Amino acid sequence: MLDERHIQHQITEEQLNNLNTKGYFTVEDALPLDVVVKLEELTDSIYQSHLNAEYDPYSKRQLTPNDNFFYPNFLGRNQAFINILDWYKTFPKVWGILGWNIYSYHSHFIITPPRSEELRGKTGPLGWHQDSGRVNVEIESSPRPRLSIKIVYWLSDCSEPGRGNFYVIPGSHLWDKFNRPDNGSLPEGATPICCKPGDAVFFDRRIWHARSENDSDITRKGLFYGYGYRWLRSKDDMTIPDEIFAQNDPIRQQLLGGGTNANGHFSPKDDDVPLKMWLLDKGIITS
Repeated sequence: MLDERHIQHQITEEQLNNLNTKGYFTVEDALPLDVVVKLEELTDSIYQSHLNAEYDPYSKRQLTPNDNFFYPNFLGRNQAFINILDWYKTFPKVWGILGWNIYSYHSHFIITPPRSEELRGKTGPLGWHQDSGRVNVEIESSPRPRLSIKIVYWLSDCSEPGRGNFYVIPGSHLWDKFNRPDNGSLPEGATPICCKPGDAVFFDRRIWHARSENDSDITRKGLFYGYGYRWLRSKDDMTIPDEIFAQNDPIRQQLLGGGTNANGHFSPKDDDVPLKMWLLDKGIITS
């Protein structure tokens, strides 16, 4: 639920400039450690249930303790995940970037276990990519439009390289093409993002990024929250149980995909976008 704290944490000129020029910025200590612990417990529980079943529902393959685990559409699993959608230290920066006609089009968490001893130090091509799939092939503009952003909240200690760190190439969000190295080397400018538990990284969907190998003894864990315009099709099934949806306030319901009708995503009326009405009421926007 939005309150006066959100007004105190709106995006700064420095943060917006970093997003526009580099394609990302970091908010340190975005989540307190007690919230991090709670979210990690919930994430671990989901992960463990699939380890016990020896099945990865995303890849539809056997899951072992050595495999990376990508789990989309986690918001509906627990109200604690939804509570972070409008977190006071981060969400104001989302509306400061994208405006008020927004929702969460995508959520996923990733767990990257440590590599086995015999594999550590071996290099291979990283999965450099931009988000949004066919958008990057079919849309007619250059550079491509931002359309969406993500926030990753770190639940594990990635404060040193070699812990499965998130890599980015600063400024590459303005590149339409990128020649990926195929020999395991890092491209020029590749930068590991080093964060401690509770830190949050905002990044433009267009930035070329990749997950690196985890050669530490720490299991890498991150929660990714995607925000996009309400007319952007959801990348997840968005299976939010009715009872969970109903217990949230109108702004969170907007972020969970709510609206009065389909056309309201393109030409929203006031009832479609309670976030806009809150921003108007607080004098943050004028129209």
